[in-house]
Amino acid sequence: MYKKILVPLDGSELAKMALDQAEKLAKTFDAEIILFQVVPFMPIYGSPELVTPLIVDEKQKEAAERYLADLSEELKKRGLRVAATVRTGQQVAVEIIDFAKEVGADLIIMCTHGRSGISRWVMGSVALKVLTRAETPILLIRSKR
Repeated sequence: MYKKILVPLDGSELAKMALDQAEKLAKTFDAEIILFQVVPFMPIYGSPELVTPLIVDEKQKEAAERYLADLSEELKKRGLRVAATVRTGQQVAVEIIDFAKEVGADLIIMCTHGRSGISRWVMGSVALKVLTRAETPILLIRSKR
């Protein structure tokens, strides 16, 4: 049923909770787990006549690559097939959705941060955006806060 399970991560322990379910399903269906992290662009503000370029914090990107590599090794030691990708982008949810299509993911598993009210309004909800826009089936793991 599932051959490719995409697990978007942000480096937090909360997001990592999605790996438990991904591991169970991967073992059940002999599926590959694809770890994915988006490193956001950082805009450079300048005078209006200048083109405003977007830059990526290379240290942050390298840290994300190391983080996913370490998680990949842990999962591989447990006999799982794992791939990992770090991308850069401005809109995390859009990057997740596009990458899921690109790799042909059968399922996206991600954790919600459990925000509500004003904090969700101010910070937005990547999980909600992915849930409402993705064509790929999604398994949301509720935060245990």
